[in-house]
Amino acid sequence: MKTIDSLKWVFSTTVLRRLLSFLLFIYIVRVFSRAELGVYREFALILSLATLVSVFSFNIFIVVERSKAYFKHGLQFILFSSIIISIVLLSLRAFLAEQYQHHDLYLYILYGFWLVVPETLKRLVKSMHELDRNFKLLSIAETVNVVFYCLLCLVLFAIDLKFYYFIIAFYLGNIVELIIISYPIRKELLKTILECLKLKYLMPLKTIFKNNLSFLGLSTTPAVLNTFIADAPILILGLFFLPSYIGNYFIAAQLVTVPISLITYSLMQVLFPAFSLTEREQLPQKVNDYIRHVIFVMWIPILVFGILLKYFSYLIVGSQDIVLIYSIVVVLTLRSLFALIVNPISTIPNVLKKPQYELFWSISSITCICLMMYLFRNVAFVRMIYLFTGLSIVSLVFYIIMIYKLIGLPLINMWMILGKGIIYCLPLMLLLIFSDNTDVLFGMIWLVIITTISVYGIYKMEMGFFRVLFFRISKR
Repeated sequence: MKTIDSLKWVFSTTVLRRLLSFLLFIYIVRVFSRAELGVYREFALILSLATLVSVFSFNIFIVVERSKAYFKHGLQFILFSSIIISIVLLSLRAFLAEQYQHHDLYLYILYGFWLVVPETLKRLVKSMHELDRNFKLLSIAETVNVVFYCLLCLVLFAIDLKFYYFIIAFYLGNIVELIIISYPIRKELLKTILECLKLKYLMPLKTIFKNNLSFLGLSTTPAVLNTFIADAPILILGLFFLPSYIGNYFIAAQLVTVPISLITYSLMQVLFPAFSLTEREQLPQKVNDYIRHVIFVMWIPILVFGILLKYFSYLIVGSQDIVLIYSIVVVLTLRSLFALIVNPISTIPNVLKKPQYELFWSISSITCICLMMYLFRNVAFVRMIYLFTGLSIVSLVFYIIMIYKLIGLPLINMWMILGKGIIYCLPLMLLLIFSDNTDVLFGMIWLVIITTISVYGIYKMEMGFFRVLFFRISKR
């Protein structure tokens, strides 16, 4: 019951945040150049990777161990690690700007390297509230963050249309969120920060590392690699293509992932502590039920959304490079079907304290993706995206297989669920790929017909599943 209530609260506030962010995004896309968007995304991802290394999975460790006692030691660690990582990032600014072919990246890192510290602290403080399942406070803080930076952007843009105003507003909003979520534990934060000045208070941290270094290291490495995998077209292709191409990919990714991330973010924030508190013998059934819910309930709406984007995205982003954006939208929509399954259950290896499984998958995936992108680096940008998406889908399927093996579920269960989902949704997938987006009326007629057939097929063939689903919802 508490999980469902938390999910409702997180989802409802996330809808508001995504809507406000999306409206601001539409304005930014129409006003600023693709190159400016591409450089910003590269900077944001570099900062995100630095933050993941700095926090060193202490945010995950606190939730998995179900103990607030480790917060103090985690805070002691990240106060030093984030400062060191930020200095390293500052020293690499010229090298990164040269590799990603834009001087603005040099300036963003020069003036924004210190953001590693508050971004890392925010991740750790959020883990305390996730452990208490205080999602209401987290949702309020994130909503205030979005409202603040959207309003600040409007004020700054009224003064002068400079893209860096958006970056300033965005990260100031994150700092406001950090202040809100830190307020309930302000005394403990201040006390720990002062204790860090005395070496005797740091000795217990040595013991924590000695006993848990394997878990922390094996959790951090996949987290960094998975971020790299998810945004490989930006982080890797940015080395071979101009920032304008990266900007177009960022636009298409935003169009697709706004509704998808709305769902996955809400699920991950709630399911991670929920899975951590679940008895191990009940975990396989919960994971299997979740995958069935995603495929039979969410795949059709996502495909319909992707088809509508293919026909109407020009109304949002304008006509510039629209053919390229259409192509990227199609393949990212197909990838999102499997990402919607994997992202929330990616916490399972950490819940079971077996992060080495995810590490092996991450290394294998990033090796294949980097090798593929290097070998085909001279092909057209859109073809490179096709190759990345195909390999990424295969990689996600292997991740699902790994989770089933890890929790002891027969693989036949997974193949049956995936197979049925693909069969039911195949007509919509074909319409997404092959439809001509110039004839809107004809496309909408086919969309209604095929969607009706697919929904009816799932309902008739999976009647028992939906009866159980509706019974559970009504009971709650």
